[in-house]
Amino acid sequence: MGRHERIAELVHLDRPGLEVADLGAGQGRTVRAMLHAATPPARVHAVDAASGLDDEVLHDARVRSLLADLDEPLPFADASLDRAVSLNVAEHLADPTRHLAECYRVLRPGGLLVLAHSDWDTALFASPDDALTRLLVDRFVSTVPRHAERADGFMGRKLLGLATRSEFELVSADTWADCHRRFDQGSVSWKIAMGVLAATKDDPELSARATTWVEGLGQLAAEGKFLFAVTDVALVLRRPAS
Repeated sequence: MGRHERIAELVHLDRPGLEVADLGAGQGRTVRAMLHAATPPARVHAVDAASGLDDEVLHDARVRSLLADLDEPLPFADASLDRAVSLNVAEHLADPTRHLAECYRVLRPGGLLVLAHSDWDTALFASPDDALTRLLVDRFVSTVPRHAERADGFMGRKLLGLATRSEFELVSADTWADCHRRFDQGSVSWKIAMGVLAATKDDPELSARATTWVEGLGQLAAEGKFLFAVTDVALVLRRPAS
């Protein structure tokens, strides 16, 4: 079971007719997982700053694509949703605490928020050079990508602190690290490796070592010796019923 299927289970789609929002929906992988649940939601609002939904998801009649800046108030009325998902969003926000307050506002009493984030500092790569791998992961975690205003590679471990400062009740806290064997374009491990290359561009010597490191990962994958994992943290939070 992958990350998005685990998140869909935590959403607790326990009855027909639920109204759900996926905040920072991206390509819609969590949306797809929810739509494939035993009791799928009646409506999923796929919210993101840009439209990147896969066609299969975008054209599903149960899906509503919404463009919104998640640093701004959420585009929903008070107490209008039964469930919400916020996956790998918090690190990019100017004020994650305000984001939780907005999620609280739009959920009905008794509604659930699944607040989840990868903790990028825990990225594990099978590699013949452990010291270089540690150096490169540290550089990746400490560097804000050029396409983003902000990033926090330690956000996964900070979620519980955010939650305890909110008005939500904590239902559960889970962590997992899925094993990935792929290192082809588009895989999670490949995306992180590309992030490593981008993070070392300002250091020619380290950039050259990083390029060789990535080539080595590809060779390990070709030999069937590659492995990647990263720890995900997921909290289930409830807006009190009264």
